[in-house]
Amino acid sequence: MRLTLLSFASLFISCFIMMLGNGLINILLPVRMGMDQLGTDTIGMVLSLYFVGMLLGGIYARLLIRRAGHIRMFAGCLALAAVSILICSLASDPILWAAMRILIGFCNACAYTAMESWLSESSTKETRGKVLAFYQVVTLVALFCGQFLINLASPAGTVLFVLSGILLCASIVPIVLSRSSGPTVEEIEPMSLLALYRISPLGVVSCFVSGWIYSAAFNMLPVFADSYGIIDFQLSLYMGAAIMGAFLLQFPVGYLSDRFDRRTVLLASLIISTLVGFSVTLLADESLFWPMSVATGITCGIIACTYPLSISETFDKLRQSEMVAGMGCLILAFSLGGIVGPYSTSLVMEQFGNSSLFWFLGVLQLLLCIFVVYRMFAREALPADQQEKFVMQAAAVPPVVDLDPRTEYQEPDSPLSAEAELAAAVADTDPAAAIRMAKAIAINSPEQVAEIAGAIAAIEGVDGLRLHEAMIEAVPDQASEITSAIVSANPELASDLVAQVADAEPEQVAEVAAQIGTDNPELRVEMAAAAIGADPESAVEVAEFYAGVLAEEHEAVRPADREEDTTEQTAVELVSSISELAPEQAMDVAVTMVEAIPDTASQVVEEYVGNLSETQSDEEIEELIKASDTINTPEEAVQERNQEAVEFVSRISEAVPEQAMDVAVAVVEAIPEVATQVAEEYAGNLSECQSDEAIEELIDTIDTINTPEEAVQELNQEAVEFVSRISEAVPEQAMDVAVAVVEAIPEVASELIDELNERSDSDEIDMMMKLEDRPDSDQ
Repeated sequence: MRLTLLSFASLFISCFIMMLGNGLINILLPVRMGMDQLGTDTIGMVLSLYFVGMLLGGIYARLLIRRAGHIRMFAGCLALAAVSILICSLASDPILWAAMRILIGFCNACAYTAMESWLSESSTKETRGKVLAFYQVVTLVALFCGQFLINLASPAGTVLFVLSGILLCASIVPIVLSRSSGPTVEEIEPMSLLALYRISPLGVVSCFVSGWIYSAAFNMLPVFADSYGIIDFQLSLYMGAAIMGAFLLQFPVGYLSDRFDRRTVLLASLIISTLVGFSVTLLADESLFWPMSVATGITCGIIACTYPLSISETFDKLRQSEMVAGMGCLILAFSLGGIVGPYSTSLVMEQFGNSSLFWFLGVLQLLLCIFVVYRMFAREALPADQQEKFVMQAAAVPPVVDLDPRTEYQEPDSPLSAEAELAAAVADTDPAAAIRMAKAIAINSPEQVAEIAGAIAAIEGVDGLRLHEAMIEAVPDQASEITSAIVSANPELASDLVAQVADAEPEQVAEVAAQIGTDNPELRVEMAAAAIGADPESAVEVAEFYAGVLAEEHEAVRPADREEDTTEQTAVELVSSISELAPEQAMDVAVTMVEAIPDTASQVVEEYVGNLSETQSDEEIEELIKASDTINTPEEAVQERNQEAVEFVSRISEAVPEQAMDVAVAVVEAIPEVATQVAEEYAGNLSECQSDEAIEELIDTIDTINTPEEAVQELNQEAVEFVSRISEAVPEQAMDVAVAVVEAIPEVASELIDELNERSDSDEIDMMMKLEDRPDSDQ
């Protein structure tokens, strides 16, 4: 990780110097306008226009990057921002400053986009979260330090304007002198605000209000402080407290939001912020500077936290494929709030006095609280363990869309090596020569085998099968990498390539098929079939591999993505395909998949039992008798299949005990004649669960069971429910099933008699007569 951060050293240095200048500008402009006796509403209007520029910059930044490149666009925009702040030093004209404020906002937005897309493109899936965190720390520390630069000279002069321009120009130097040329960027298409509002009303509204109150608080705070005589170094401390609060409070708020209902955390935070904000004015009236600074840090810190909370709340409702587009829409909502914030607040402060800042912010937060409560009643809360993780976001800069670890990671296209480019160029004119060259390179440079194979296979006219054969012959120990690379270029060759591996390196077939299936999820079923077709003995091994892969993917599926999740369907298709190719291993395959993904139990059972039921047709029975040496009659064939069904119930129930009853009922519905055997097996398991050790374990695992008596009662109720469900499935065998259960668990006899008595008046007599055969019956 240290090496990753060091590779971004020039970018982080540029970012720090740039934000140092912006920190100075953010405090200098309102202070200077106040010294020039401009009205509060005029100050608010000028400061609001910064967000107009930010919004325009967010729209056009990527277009400028694609036209000019990261470095030139970054350098040009910061040079223009430096010119803008220097122009502000020429005349204290509100109209001139308003125009320059728009320009600075535009330039900053473009610079942020350049830095953030650069960080995103150069980070990996594992490091991007840490890179984002470090970037946010650099940003906030620089903003904090920038507040104190206002003490170097009088705001009434031009020195601080010149210093700001110098810092913005100086921030260009580290990036311009770096060796990197910067990555390319893709356009982000945001969804409409209305579409996002329909998905997450609270996310959009809270993001808009967040932009409103954040821009109002941090832009109008110097004006508020000035009305209480807080100037010079005290002003730097006061503004620094607000920025420090925005940094520090993200840690406890983020911790709480990941462990409790996020809306509850947002509601509680807003209430605390409002109450503490009201106290700021009271403390200011008493001239208590330090308590006032602490209170300001708390309320401004919570205000800053509403932004990342809004993003997390929205992400809870979005599919992962929608996150990038949704983030673009949230930036728009926040920017619109930022445009409204300073000006609307300045109007209130003009009307009621500068001391009304925190009263107005409190009213806005209370209005958001009302909407939060409304949404809490309108939609059920998402379980805390299924919520998206809170990610720190500095509201001072736009969120880093591609660097956010919650968004879907897109592997950047790595440039081809010189050897791969040469091989591709040769293949374009002489495919046969390219294959010979690839074979030679593979022998001399095995580490480049996969890249070269993929580059050549992507060229139209190249015989992929011939290329594959030649390269495997050259480096047989890399069959998996070679095959996967060629399949990525030509997916339609997958089965043929695996067949070639089976002929040349049969011991690698399972590994090759697994690698291809991992790299190309849409080919998993096909690859499993190809591997087992070449090596039937590998059926369970292939099933175990894919079960593990699918289980990880299924576990990682977010609630919003469940409608599009196909892992369960793929798992069932794999079980069906593998079982058809290796029927003697079908049960092991089914159990393996269900153990890995318990949610597939019902579908796998339905598929497996359906196949068992079909094997009891006359044609299948005749084929079974011919194929088996131990089965000679149709009755023996049926008995064999029934025993297999009972064993299947036992094994699946052991794998997923919480679904044991559903499995048993499904099997009995498909093969009614096994009802009694299944009942005996199921009741036997329940009886074993009533041992002292099993009851203690049950008490430890189930919160609603506290005593052995309650545990036994729970098990007995399960036995009665089991008989009831089996009786509904096969009513003609209800009596035999009940007797089998009572033989294992005598305590439930009276309840079962009552249950069956409701179905038929004669059932009680029949059952009692059957129970008379049990010498130990005391019921």
